[in-house]
Amino acid sequence: MTIRHFAALCLVGALAACSKPEAQPEAPRPVRSVTLGASNGQTAAFHAGDIRARHEARLAFRVGGKVVARLVDVGATVKPGQALARLEDNDTSLDLASRRAKLAAAEADLKQNEADIKRYRELLAQHFISQAEFDRREAALAAARGNQQAALAAAQLGANQQGYTTLTAERAGVVTSIDAEVGQVVSAGQVVARVAESSEREAVIAVAESQLAEVRAARGFVVQVGQLPGQYQGVLRELAPDADSVSRTYTARITLKDADDSVRLGMSARVYPQGEAAAPLSVPLSAVLDENNRHYLWLLDGKAPQVKRVEVKLAKVSSDTAWIASGVRAGQEVVTAGVHLLRDGQTVRRLTHDPAQPVGTQAK
Repeated sequence: MTIRHFAALCLVGALAACSKPEAQPEAPRPVRSVTLGASNGQTAAFHAGDIRARHEARLAFRVGGKVVARLVDVGATVKPGQALARLEDNDTSLDLASRRAKLAAAEADLKQNEADIKRYRELLAQHFISQAEFDRREAALAAARGNQQAALAAAQLGANQQGYTTLTAERAGVVTSIDAEVGQVVSAGQVVARVAESSEREAVIAVAESQLAEVRAARGFVVQVGQLPGQYQGVLRELAPDADSVSRTYTARITLKDADDSVRLGMSARVYPQGEAAAPLSVPLSAVLDENNRHYLWLLDGKAPQVKRVEVKLAKVSSDTAWIASGVRAGQEVVTAGVHLLRDGQTVRRLTHDPAQPVGTQAK
């Protein structure tokens, strides 16, 4: 073997020795968890519903016709009097022109009769005409006045009819639906658009007959909205007196207190009736991660769970329990041990977990 061959073999051996073995995927870290659920005074059962506006106007044209313009889109914010859609107005324009022409003719006839009556009054005073002839002229003047008033009313009606070809918003709000497109022929009274006021929000739920007593007796309601953190307090505003003929349930409307802009129309809602005053959600103190005077929990998500860190506000703390004021909601699963060893997006493995166990009880 030559020196050159020997050097080449040594170089290959050195490179092989320096290469690192392929990294093995990190094994999921085992964790214990707890499900945030109902606490003191709040029943575990909830009613599913959705968020709607306290006031929603169903707008329709007062005349029928063909839609020629759609002036807003769903989700647009509108002002009172703002145009939403427009009908073809050729027929109404012609009708208005005809009515105005008849009004002009009636006014001219009235003016002529008023001039005539002055002359006939002078002729009557000079005994050139009979009283009967003068009475006929006065009757003609009265008829001319009536015709002028009728023509004026008809012209105003025609102007109104033409104005009805533009659909406008009655109040400020958000357009929640448009039910007619350009080219579609709609009838008078057919709902074309819905505009919801952007002030009060309500959770609308369907209540079974067996749950009516619970809803009526509730002192209040806790409402969880979509994926939003925290909860909203609600009060029962309306409970339908009769059941829906198809679902055999009763519609209830729960007004949300202090709903902010993050509560959007159409979001899902879970409504928990309350007996006594509800206590904040609680977790074992070991679940809370403290960093820089801020408090965090690790949420588990998915069947092959990954953890996500979320900031929370604490209502109070005891020797072994923390009560959460905001940041999480009932039904979410949180890690209760080893919170200092986790990182965002890390895959974990539940040791054991019982989704039905109450708040503040660790999985065994």
